[in-house]
Amino acid sequence: MSKPLAISKCWTFASSSGSGRYQTLQYADGSTSCECPGWCRRVAADGSRSCKHTRSVLMGTADRECESMHDSQIQIPAAAPVSTATPVRRAVAQFGEMGRRKIQT
Repeated sequence: MSKPLAISKCWTFASSSGSGRYQTLQYADGSTSCECPGWCRRVAADGSRSCKHTRSVLMGTADRECESMHDSQIQIPAAAPVSTATPVRRAVAQFGEMGRRKIQT
């Protein structure tokens, strides 16, 4: 069984091309994820992902560029070799959409 990933911070950015909003998460291990189309669609040859929101987090400018930010200590279960989606639904029901990108199986 995998060790849970802890979300340490969450930023909400306004879309630069429309009226949407995107959540960018930073995990306790320093990794980041975002729900914007840029992060979801672009994958580097080594399997890593980035977008302007995650780069802003890594450069330390996210706090002044985002609409809102909050610290968090939510434990999200890492992807486990479970064949049903029940743990994912339970985590989403408990924590909302935040962190869903990391726990989908």
